[in-house]
Amino acid sequence: MTLEPNPVVRQVVAADPAVQVVAAQPVVEVPAQPVVVQQQLQPVRRVRTSWGLYRAWDSIVVGVIGTALLLIGLIALVRAGTDGPWDQPVVEVLGFTHTAILGIIEIAFGVCLLLSAVTLSRAGATFFGALLGIGAFVGAVQTESFKRPLALESSFAWWLVIAAIVILVVSAIVPRVFVSRTATSTYVERTY
Repeated sequence: MTLEPNPVVRQVVAADPAVQVVAAQPVVEVPAQPVVVQQQLQPVRRVRTSWGLYRAWDSIVVGVIGTALLLIGLIALVRAGTDGPWDQPVVEVLGFTHTAILGIIEIAFGVCLLLSAVTLSRAGATFFGALLGIGAFVGAVQTESFKRPLALESSFAWWLVIAAIVILVVSAIVPRVFVSRTATSTYVERTY
């Protein structure tokens, strides 16, 4: 807005003599200047974090069976010892007879099943479960053939067949669910 050279001034006459009349001052408006604030842009860093979790109940079942076989085999191997012939002495673990050879076989199957469970490998669990089932079935049917070297009892072999069937069934039909979460964090990096 521009200033007028001679602003118009009104005269006011007061009706009351006690009131003083003051001459009006011209009102001057100053145009508003835009305020420019210069701010240095701060670098922004966004971090996206994703993580997930498999809910693999089949691997838990396979891991439990593998751990049980591993522990039974270790107990049999420790009790029988390896300083003499491996088919002698015959020891008892959980009410079933074992030799050191049977203990080593149980340890091997237990480790393989445990590794299959830890790596979430259905193929490994299926393979070693089928191998355990076939071997246990042959041992249950032909117990007399394995009486001397393994001291295998038919009832223990049938328990191994049942464990193998459980491994095969859970590996085939138990679904796996992948639960994932994503979080995004924004950081402003300030320089002082």
